[in-house]
Amino acid sequence: MDSFKVVLEGPAPWGFRLQGGKDFNVPLSISRLTPGGKAAQAGVAVGDWVLSIDGENAGGLTHIEAQNKIRACGERLSLSLSRAQPAQSKPQKVQTPDKQPLRPLVPDASKQRLMEDTEDWRPRPGTGQSRSFRILAHLTGTEFMQDPDEEHLKKSRGRYLVALGRAYHPEEFVCSQCGKVLEEGGFFEEKGAIFCPPCYDVRYAPSCAKCKKKITGEVMHALKMTWHVHCFTCAACKAPIRNRAFYMEEGAPYCEPDYEKMFGTKCRGCDFKIDAGDRFLEALGFSWHDTCFVCAICQINLEGKTFYSKKDKPLCKSHAFSHV
Repeated sequence: MDSFKVVLEGPAPWGFRLQGGKDFNVPLSISRLTPGGKAAQAGVAVGDWVLSIDGENAGGLTHIEAQNKIRACGERLSLSLSRAQPAQSKPQKVQTPDKQPLRPLVPDASKQRLMEDTEDWRPRPGTGQSRSFRILAHLTGTEFMQDPDEEHLKKSRGRYLVALGRAYHPEEFVCSQCGKVLEEGGFFEEKGAIFCPPCYDVRYAPSCAKCKKKITGEVMHALKMTWHVHCFTCAACKAPIRNRAFYMEEGAPYCEPDYEKMFGTKCRGCDFKIDAGDRFLEALGFSWHDTCFVCAICQINLEGKTFYSKKDKPLCKSHAFSHV
C-alpha cells in the first residue's frame, strides 16, 4: 500500500467526488474524477483511499463530515492518499531439482598415501568392514561407527524436493491434515504447518457474509466483511459488483448506473450526481452542487449572491454586462 500527498490550489471545484465514510462502514475513497480537473492533473486516481484531509485523519469522518472538511479548505486543499497494489495469494509450488551426481571424496595427502599403501580393500570374512575402512576410522576417531546402511544410502541419494528452505523425500512431504503427498498440486503454509489446498480452505478460508459458506475461490471484501463474488450483487440488476464502485441505499448495495438511475440527481456544473447529504441549490431550472454554482467566466462562487444568466450559464455582475 503506497501512501502519498497531494496539494490542490483553489478555488473549488477540485475535480473529484468521494464515496464511503464512517457512516457507510467503508473507507473514504475517490469515486469519480473530472477529466483534466485539478485532482486528475495532480495524479489522483479513482479508487485512491483518503487517509487525511488538510491534516485531519479521515478514518473517523462520515461522508458529509469529509465533504464539509473539503469545502472549508477554501483556497488550498491538502490530501493524504493511499493507493493499493493488489496481490493475490497463490499456492506455493514445490521445487524438484534434478538429481545431482555425487562428488568423490578427495582425501588429504597423508590419507592418499595410506590408500596407496593398502593392498587389500576387500572386506575380511566375518566382518562388514574392510581393512582400509578400519585404518581410516582409527585415524579419524570414528572407529565406533558402523558401515553406512546400504538401503539408507540408496534412499538418501534418490529424488528429493525443496520447499520452505528444507529438503524432503517426496513421500514424506505431506499435508498436516489429511496426510496426502504434496509433490504435485501445490500447498499452503500456515503457522509452520503444511496443508494441501482443500484442507487449507476448510480450516482457514473465510466465510461468506451472505450464504455463510466457506469461500474457497475468489474473495470479495466489502463493508468490512467477506463475500463470494456471486453473493455480493447489485440489489437492482443482480450483477456481481466485483471491484466496481457501489452505493448503499437502505442497507442494500447498488451498482453506480442503477443507483444514479433510481436515486441520482446530476449537478449541472460538474455533471456528477448529487449524493445524499451533499449541499446543493436549484437555479436556472437545474440542480447544482453549492461549490459548482460559479460564474462561467471568472469561476467566482455565486451561492447566495446576485447573479445573471446567458444561455443558461450563471454570470457574476462584473461579467454579465461585459463583452467577454
